Parts: sequence; structure tokens; C-alpha cells
Amino acid sequence: MSFAGVRTGLVSTIVGGGRFSQAQVSSCDFGIIELNASAVVLAPGPGTTIYPLEYGNGSIRGKRIEYDIVGFIFVKDPGDPTTWLGSLWTACDDIFNSVNRDDTLNGQADAAHISAISRPDVDLYYTLKDTDYAVIRFTVKATEYV
Repeated sequence: MSFAGVRTGLVSTIVGGGRFSQAQVSSCDFGIIELNASAVVLAPGPGTTIYPLEYGNGSIRGKRIEYDIVGFIFVKDPGDPTTWLGSLWTACDDIFNSVNRDDTLNGQADAAHISAISRPDVDLYYTLKDTDYAVIRFTVKATEYV
């Protein structure tokens, strides 16, 4: 398996297990943000770690890899602050329920989980082409033994 395999498994788990469609989830295109009321963008996280499981002679040793993938859910301002805030809460539940449904990420990891869901900064909003977006950030940790 690989980082790309874990990423692909995460995308298929999010799409297969929740309310996000394939058109709303991307690991290679920020353009989907403008096309959807909410969109999930995935990127490599800052903390992937690799641990050797054995020491000694030999050129290939077993390893445990803990992949770190960061995700951002961009939620478009619908023009109603109450609805917008409600959509941020719903986005948190939606991403947790999607990833939690299959902790193997469609067979691409030995175990995976969401380790954090947060609002990066309550005063931080993005504006793209005169439309405002709020962001929910989440982190997925996926473990693989090779």
C-alpha cells in the first residue's frame, strides 16, 4: 500500500459512507469548492511517521506507517447566518460518520480514525468570487503495517 492508496481509500470511504458525492470530494482540485454548497479537500498532513518493527541484520524490515491526512470542508454561505452555522455543525457529523463507517478505508489501511475535527479560527473565512466560505478542518490517522 502507499500514501496514494490510503488517500484513494479515504475518498471512497467518504463518498460511500455519507452525504458527500464524488463531485464534492477531491485530493487534487480546489476548483470543486466553487461548484458545491460544501466540498471536502484532502491534503497530506504534517505528521506522517514511519516506525521500524524490527532491528538487526537485513535490508528489509517490517514497518508501521502512520499516515496523517488533513481535510478541509468548505461550507458556502447560503445568505442566512443561522443556516450557515447549522451547516458547519452538520459538516462535522457528516465527515465523522463517513470515515467512521469503515476504519480500513476500503481495505487500504489496517486501521484509521479521525483524530481531530475543528474550526481553525472562528474569525477566519474565505472569499472566492464574492462568495464566503467557512472551513471545518479534520485530521485522519491511518495505520499500515508493511
